[in-house]
Amino acid sequence: MEVKQTESVLENTMAFDHGVTLPSKLTLVSVIRYRAAVAIEWIKEDIRRGIQAETIITFSELHNAVDANMYLIDESHRLPKAGSFYEWSELNVQGVCDQFNRVMDLVNDWLATRNFIDHYQTQ
Repeated sequence: MEVKQTESVLENTMAFDHGVTLPSKLTLVSVIRYRAAVAIEWIKEDIRRGIQAETIITFSELHNAVDANMYLIDESHRLPKAGSFYEWSELNVQGVCDQFNRVMDLVNDWLATRNFIDHYQTQ
């Protein structure tokens, strides 16, 4: 009997169409929204694959199965600034961390409610 190993979507993000539209204007706020939406789609896929539990309600719990920080970036994105805050030369280390925290806040809200609450829609 063959046992099939289930892999996280993070193992090959390029093979998964997350369906999230890239904003036409790349600003920090638009990329925060975009990265959060992509992270949520990747997490949904990992829940579907059985990598993450359906009952998970916090970002920190995601680390039990994978390096959850990888949900926040896409190192092979065709536009580096859309893939990672590390590519924003105007951000220092704290600035990069602040943007990742903003994305994590949106993902945490989604995990807790399963509704995408966009705190940054007016910014």
